[in-house]
Amino acid sequence: MVDLVAQTKGFMTSLFEKRFDPALVRLPQVDSRNESTVKGLYLIGEVRGTPLIKMGLNAGNGLINDLFENKPPLDLPGDTHDLLIVGAGAAGIGAANRAQELGIKYLVLEQGKPANLINSFTKGKPLFMEPLDVPLESSMWCEEGRKEDLLKNWERQISERKLNIQSHETVTNIQKSSGIFVVTSSKGTYKAKYVIVAIGKSGNPRKAGVPGEKEYAEKIAHFLSDPDEFDGKDILVYGGGDVAAEAAIALAPRNRVTLVTIDPEFIFPKKRNVDKLLALEQEKKLEIHFDTQLKEVGPDYVKFGKGNTVEEKRNDQVFEMIGAELPIKFFNKVGIKLEGSWDIARYLYLAAMFIIFYSVYAIKAPWWPFNLHDFSDASGSTINWKTYLTFGFDFGGFTKHISPSFWYAGLYTAFMSYFGAKAYVRWGVNFNDSYQKKRYTTLIATQWTLGFLIPEFVMWWLHHKAGPSTFLGSPDYSWKAYGFEYAWPLQFHQFFYDISVFYIVWGLLTTFVLIPILSIHHGKRYCTWFCGCGGLAETWGDQWRHKAPKGRRAKAWEWMNMAVLVWAFVTTILVGGNMLFGSLYYDDIYHWFGFLSGVGESSRAWYSYIADFWLVGVIPVTLYPFFGGKIWCRYWCPLAKWMQIWSKAFGKLGIDSNEKCITCGECSRYCEVGIDVMSFAKNQERFSNENTSCIQCGICITVCPMDVLSFQTNGSVKLHSATEVEHA
Repeated sequence: MVDLVAQTKGFMTSLFEKRFDPALVRLPQVDSRNESTVKGLYLIGEVRGTPLIKMGLNAGNGLINDLFENKPPLDLPGDTHDLLIVGAGAAGIGAANRAQELGIKYLVLEQGKPANLINSFTKGKPLFMEPLDVPLESSMWCEEGRKEDLLKNWERQISERKLNIQSHETVTNIQKSSGIFVVTSSKGTYKAKYVIVAIGKSGNPRKAGVPGEKEYAEKIAHFLSDPDEFDGKDILVYGGGDVAAEAAIALAPRNRVTLVTIDPEFIFPKKRNVDKLLALEQEKKLEIHFDTQLKEVGPDYVKFGKGNTVEEKRNDQVFEMIGAELPIKFFNKVGIKLEGSWDIARYLYLAAMFIIFYSVYAIKAPWWPFNLHDFSDASGSTINWKTYLTFGFDFGGFTKHISPSFWYAGLYTAFMSYFGAKAYVRWGVNFNDSYQKKRYTTLIATQWTLGFLIPEFVMWWLHHKAGPSTFLGSPDYSWKAYGFEYAWPLQFHQFFYDISVFYIVWGLLTTFVLIPILSIHHGKRYCTWFCGCGGLAETWGDQWRHKAPKGRRAKAWEWMNMAVLVWAFVTTILVGGNMLFGSLYYDDIYHWFGFLSGVGESSRAWYSYIADFWLVGVIPVTLYPFFGGKIWCRYWCPLAKWMQIWSKAFGKLGIDSNEKCITCGECSRYCEVGIDVMSFAKNQERFSNENTSCIQCGICITVCPMDVLSFQTNGSVKLHSATEVEHA
C-alpha cells in the first residue's frame, strides 16, 4: 500500500512536469528498408538514430545496393538524376561513394562541408570505429584514430574519386510530382527519381530563446572545435549533457568558466565526465550552477538565475550546448511523418483493431453482443457453438469439449508460433544470440504445452476419466488447468467456483512459493520466457516494441498494476471467505459476513469484466501497433507487480554496464517497457526491478553495438553478451 501511495504521488508530479525529458526521442517513421512515409524518400544516419561512423557508412552503402545493384538502368529524362542525397555526413558519403562505384547519376547537397559534425569535434578527439564485430561494407577509409586522420583521408578520397558533392547548399524543400522528386535548395532546383535524407541534428541546434541571443549571435557557439583558441576568457557554458560537460572540462584549465544547467543535478553526462567536473569545481577551476536558466546575453556580460533571482557575470563567449532538434518544420513541409504521429488513417486503423479484437474476446467470453437473443437458437437458448465449430462431428465425445475458448487457444498458439519464429530469426539468428534463441524456443514450447495441449487435451481427458472428484473437481472446470501457465492472480479464478484439492494446492504453491523464488533469482523473466500474455507481446507485438511509451510521464502511470493487484487480493479474500464459510452467513453471529460476501461477488464480477476482458485482452492487443506490446504487462498485470515486489525487495538479477557506452540510444529504443536504458548505461549504473519495471528480455543487451550491457547476479556476470563472452 505504501508503494501504491508513493507511485501515485510520483504520477501526479510527472503528469504536470514540463522539464525536458531525454527519454522522449521522436524519430521519422520508416519501414524496414528505411523508406519514409513519402514513397521513394529514404532516411539514414543520425536522423534515424544511428550516429556511429561505421554504421553510417554501411547504411549508405547498403541502401544504394538495395536500390540499384543488379537492377536495370532507370529510363529518366536528361535533367533528372537517379538519386539525390541530402547531407554529406558518414551515411551520405557512404551512399555517394557506392553510387559512384555503380555509375549512378547522383548529386549530394550539403549545407556545410562534408563531415560537418566530425569537423566540429574538439581538436584531437579520438574516434573509435565501433562496433568491432561489424565489418565495414564501404570502401571509404574507416579506422580508429584522431578526427584529423579521418577528415584527411575522407578529403583525399572524395577528391580522388570525384564524388559529386556540392557544399554550402541548403535544401529548403522536397516535393514529389508524377513520380519524380523536385528538390529546391538555396542555389537551385533539381529533379531525381529517389531522394536520400542523410542529415544529422547538429545543423539544427536548440536555442535558449533569451534576449540578446540574436543580437550577439557572433559570441554564441554550439560546438567547441579547438579549446586552444581560448585563453584567459570569461566563458559561460549553458547545458547539462556530455557536449557541455566536455567543453567545460577542456576550457576550464586556461579560462574562467561557468557551467549553467537547468537540471537539479548531473543527469545526462557520463560518469567519467561528471567526476571530472566535480573535481574541477573542487579545485576552484570551474563554477557550476544547477537548476538555473540563462536569462540574457549582452555584449560583454551574461545573466542567469533561478526564478526571479538573477546574477550577472562578465562574459566573452557563450557556448550554448542544450542539444539539437530534428527539423520538424522541414519534415512537415516535405510530408515526412514522425513515429507516433496521428492522422485520420491511424485513427481508422485503431478503430479497426478495436472492432476485431473486441469481437474475438467477446465471442470467447461471451460478451455483448454475442450473448444476446440474436445469437440464440429457436428455443431461445444460447447458440451451441460446439455444433457449429466442429461441423457436426463427435470425435468420440471430445466434441463436447470444443468451444470458442478451445479454438481461441489453438489459434492463439498458432499465432504465437508464427510470429515467434520471426522474432527468433530477428533477435536470435541475425544477432547470433543464444540467449534470445533459448528465450523464444522456451516461450513457444511453453505455449504449446502448458498453454494448449495439456489443458485442452491431457487435463480434459484426466478430468473426464476420473469424473467429479474432490481432488480434481468437476470436469466442467478442467479449464483451471490453464493455471499451469498462468499463476494467480493472472489466472484470477483459480480459487473460485469448483473447489478441488489439486488446483487449490497448485495455485497456492505457484503464487506464494514458486513465483517468489523465481522472482528473487530471475526478476520478471517469467513474463518473457513463459507467460502466454507476455508471449503474444514478445512474438506478434515484437514488431512494434520500439513504440513503447517512454519518459517520466509514461513511467508514472505504472502505479496502476499495484492497484489491480490490491483489487485482486481483496476480491479473492472476500469471495474465498464466502466459499469457505458460506454456511455461517445467516447465523446471528455471522450475518455481517453475508454483506461482505455480496461485496466480494460484485467485485469479482467487475474484475472479470474490467481486468480479465478489457485490460488483459481488448485494450492492450488493440494498442500493439500504436504503443508496443507490453501495455498490459507494464501497466495493469497484477502478477507482474507481484513479481516486482519480490524482485525489488530480494532480487539478485540486474543489468550492469561497462565504460564503453557511446550513447547511440539503441538500448532505450528497443526497450518494450520504456526504460531509458541509455541513461543507466552511460553512467555505468546498475538497473533492476529495484529501480525499473525491467522484464529481463535482454534485447537491450542484444542490440548494443559495444557490448556495454550484461546480466549480473550479485555483482558477477551471469548471462550474456551478444557474443556470449564471460567477464571475470
